[in-house]
Order: sequence, then structure tokens, then C-alpha cells
Amino acid sequence: MAIATDTDLTTLTLLLARVGRLSESLALEVCAARDSTPAEFRVLALLRHRPDGAGSPSDIARWVVQTSGGLTATLRRLESDGHIERRPDPDDGRGRLVALTEQGSSFHDELLAELVERHRVAVADIGLDGTLDAVRGLVTGLERANGLPTSASFVAGHVTSPPA
Repeated sequence: MAIATDTDLTTLTLLLARVGRLSESLALEVCAARDSTPAEFRVLALLRHRPDGAGSPSDIARWVVQTSGGLTATLRRLESDGHIERRPDPDDGRGRLVALTEQGSSFHDELLAELVERHRVAVADIGLDGTLDAVRGLVTGLERANGLPTSASFVAGHVTSPPA
């Protein structure tokens, strides 16, 4: 394995920042066409891929990496659009859970289908397997650097879910 130089690490840092901006721009475009936002999509995606379709606001904020104030506004919009509902937390008498509605599930699936198509184009020349392996490795490292549990083993459509 080659030793990484400061120039290599600086290049990686700048390219990762560019990837993040490009990915967010793509998500913004897809979401805006449906009068939504990437933050709303991230919440819907988390809930859609959990076996119970629900989570506490604090778990959601940690997963989607959003401040509590930003998440409050996001949840308010999703609730007013009928994509989520708030219900009592059976494990915490004072707590509330955020749950995906059927409408929210369908809306998520529409957004995701468009994003999947856009990413199909993005990886067409480099191949999905190598890209997926590299991204899983980067996600693991970035989550570790942020003190978060890893989600890199997540596979869409499987019983396992993103970390709570």
C-alpha cells in the first residue's frame, strides 16, 4: 500500500467536498421538481428503510445529520404534506415517534426512483461494484470520524436497517 502524502490527502479532501456538493445538487434538483427538499427525502428514506417505519426525532436528527431546529421545520413540512405522522412512543410515555405514512412511503419511492436513475448514469463508466465498495469504505471512515455508528453494511430492501 502506498503512503499517502499531504498532497494526496488534500486532493482527496477537496474531491470529497466536490462529490458532496454534486450529490446534494442532484438531490436538490430531483426534490425541487416535486416540491420537496433533500432534508425531507433523507428523513423519508430513513423511515422507509426501518422495519417499523418509525423513529424518535433525536435518532432521526443523528442519522440525517441535521440540527434539532432544522429537523423540527423538516418534520413540520412532512407532516403537513401527509408524509409522516407523530404518535406516542410506547417505550417513553412523554416521547413521540415519527412514523412514515403510506403517502410518505409512496412519495419516497418516487423520489428514490429518480435519484437511482441519476446515479445509474453517474456510475455507468466506472462500474457499480467498485463504486459501492469505495463508498462503503468512505462512509465507514467518515462516520467513525464523526463518532457515529456505521451504516456502511446497510442494503436497501433488507430487514437490517440503518442504525437508530
